[in-house]
Amino acid sequence: MTQTNGTIKSVVINYGLLLGGLTVVFSLMLFLMDMHIEQGSLQSLVNLILTVGAIVFGQLAFKNGNQGFLSLGEGFKIGLGICVVGSIISIIYGIFQMTILDPETMTKVMEYSIDQAIQQNPELTDEMIEAYEGSIEFFTSPSMIAVFSLGSALFFGSIISLITGL
Repeated sequence: MTQTNGTIKSVVINYGLLLGGLTVVFSLMLFLMDMHIEQGSLQSLVNLILTVGAIVFGQLAFKNGNQGFLSLGEGFKIGLGICVVGSIISIIYGIFQMTILDPETMTKVMEYSIDQAIQQNPELTDEMIEAYEGSIEFFTSPSMIAVFSLGSALFFGSIISLITGL
């Protein structure tokens, strides 16, 4: 009934690579369709489904290899590990896309965000728009995107892992 960390590690790596690969394929598809700037609810839903699927199948694979047993701690470790591996791959691809494939991504994101803000609030002054641009520049730097992406993956991954581990 006891299990070695090697099996947890192999499940985490296999399903983390699967999650990362599927996320990169989905991101590349959005990029090729020129839909990578406006992050809508459909893209978020697909990413959530990919994440939940990878965690659930990883936990089930471990459970099947462990004679049908999976503790909450093991399920949590597996789910969080899958999220970490998958998000690191996704972050690396995202930085590659922003710097190599489409160096104008941040400019496009800024223009799109400002247009959305003006549509939602037409009374914005020029000073408010400039302040908004400054905050967008800060939060869309590759390092900040990596930090927020990893943080959100850990947060949502831990919630999903707890729910599916039960």
